[in-house]
Amino acid sequence: MKKTVGLALCVILAFGLFTALVACNSVPREELLKLYMPGEYIDDDVVEGFSEWYMEKTGKKMTAKVDVFDAVEDVQLAIESKADYDLICPSDYMVGYLLSKGYLQKIDKSIVDIGQEGLFKSQYVETSKQFDPTLEYSIPYMYGTLGIAYDYTKTNKHITSWEALFGSEYANHRSVKKSIHDAYAAACIYNERNNLVGLVGSAQKEAVQRIFYDTSKDTMDKASATLGEALKSAVWDVDNVKFEMAANDSDVAVALMWSCDAGYVMNDYEDEDGKIQKGNRNLWYVVPEEGGNVYIDCFCISNYAKNAEAANYFLQYLCEKDVAIANSEWAGAISPVAAAYDELYKNYVEDEDGMFEGVGEEWKNMFLETMFPSEQTLNRCGVMRDFGTDKDALNRMWAKLL
Repeated sequence: MKKTVGLALCVILAFGLFTALVACNSVPREELLKLYMPGEYIDDDVVEGFSEWYMEKTGKKMTAKVDVFDAVEDVQLAIESKADYDLICPSDYMVGYLLSKGYLQKIDKSIVDIGQEGLFKSQYVETSKQFDPTLEYSIPYMYGTLGIAYDYTKTNKHITSWEALFGSEYANHRSVKKSIHDAYAAACIYNERNNLVGLVGSAQKEAVQRIFYDTSKDTMDKASATLGEALKSAVWDVDNVKFEMAANDSDVAVALMWSCDAGYVMNDYEDEDGKIQKGNRNLWYVVPEEGGNVYIDCFCISNYAKNAEAANYFLQYLCEKDVAIANSEWAGAISPVAAAYDELYKNYVEDEDGMFEGVGEEWKNMFLETMFPSEQTLNRCGVMRDFGTDKDALNRMWAKLL
């Protein structure tokens, strides 16, 4: 019976996919808005609903179609090969790289303007200036931080420092993200910990930011040594450790993790098999006291866009409150669109879904801080940058660690 139902379901899904592909392939290119972005990062209904919204706005036909990538660096490869995309969704440092190479076109501020008062949370507009100084080439989509997720039942104490990830206490019980930018940034902050602890406010923010701009040979060698030592007793994480920690199916006690991934599995979540699982309330997340990273994933318009006007309108569409909320709930991250941010925060605080039933106030506050970082947390976070001319040296360093 299960095999029969499974086979029937596969046929239905295959037919649906085939129909969707045929439908998209039959749309003239001038009526097709092509997006390139991470998988599972935008609500399917939002993509489908753009056609009707755009027709109401402009009286024109347009269908949105999403292609997905696995790594941010795929965006660079696609754009450098003049891939046929209108909108791309890179992370902050990649925006900086693409902008430096002239691969992006300006956003039409008569349609959507990041600087419009009250449209975005001001702290993320300021953050965007680190990679888009004139605020003309990107629109913030989702944000988050890089820090440490930990299982309190294994640590039996709260984590406050990068020492937990790079020291000896949790040898054989730690995980490092298999990402050059994330791992390198964490190692560099750890190596400068003695110069960071005790700083507050803008002084700490500036000090952490200087670290992100330091790719000297000495800094690189120290980071390589720190990572090499840690990896002798750590597991690499591509995207599976959060699920293993949530299911208590891992020896990992501390892990380098993005806030959105940590928050995703603290809340009730969909696992790798598509099954809904109860969130693990024994997991905690912290941006260590020495400092961390705040990231912003953005939408940009490719220089090779064939439908630039529709791309600008899609950016306006993403900034609508209900659309931004739908995408936040779908992706497990939080939109910096002010109206959506405020509504999502209110919903969590009021806890209408009962997420915080049975947990203490401390855990609730930690979760809110994970998803909606305070000014204090953001003040100890820098923004990653493209490695520029040092990229090859860093890639060689990274290759030796793999």
